[in-house]
Amino acid sequence: MVNPVLVSTSGPEDDGEEGCLSVPGPYHELARPSVATVRGVDKTGAPIEVSGTGFFARCLIHESEHLKGILYIDHLPRNRRRRVLRDMTPFDWNAS
Repeated sequence: MVNPVLVSTSGPEDDGEEGCLSVPGPYHELARPSVATVRGVDKTGAPIEVSGTGFFARCLIHESEHLKGILYIDHLPRNRRRRVLRDMTPFDWNAS
């Protein structure tokens, strides 16, 4: 799917752990809706809509937010976000 846009979420929230390659290493528990639907286009430009539940819903939300510049840690309270960033795995490309 190209340019997915999150169009709806529903269901009870799932308190699963979430991580991200943009924040390598640490995971943190984050509540996300258990159902999500995104719309975009396929490789030919035809409209497409995808819905998912559970872990797949979490992935749809997570990846759609990336396109808005939002990381999962942006949903955490400031002190937890700092802890996650401090625990990030150092690589040549992210070491200060």
